[in-house]
Amino acid sequence: MSPSEARLVLSYACALWRAGDLPRLLALFVDDVVFSVHARPHAPSMVGHGLGKALFARRLEALLDQVEVLAFDLQGVWSDGLWHYSRVRYRYRHHANGHVIEGSMRHKWGFVGDKIAHFELFHDADRMRAFLDMTGA
Repeated sequence: MSPSEARLVLSYACALWRAGDLPRLLALFVDDVVFSVHARPHAPSMVGHGLGKALFARRLEALLDQVEVLAFDLQGVWSDGLWHYSRVRYRYRHHANGHVIEGSMRHKWGFVGDKIAHFELFHDADRMRAFLDMTGA
């Protein structure tokens, strides 16, 4: 997939996540997608690592049960010829108490044809853990 094609897919994926449209978002992934939301041992991720669209869907649904996505804006996409990378600015609000977190995160994407087969997310795990701890998650 060319970088310009990847940018279109990733822009669409960001818009779907921002809208909370999991069915359409998940349609962009292969059934056996490999995913990883990196964290530290003392700041575990709600999404974590896994294999398969069904598990990924359950983990994303659990996250959306906790937070509302207020912003998820693609800032850039680049490629090394094999992998595609992106940066987004995000803003989430916790449903239970209204606390808001915002920042940026990086993603690493792998495609098979026009479908996403590999997804990694890198963010400030300590900051996200502190946000979730404040909310009681």
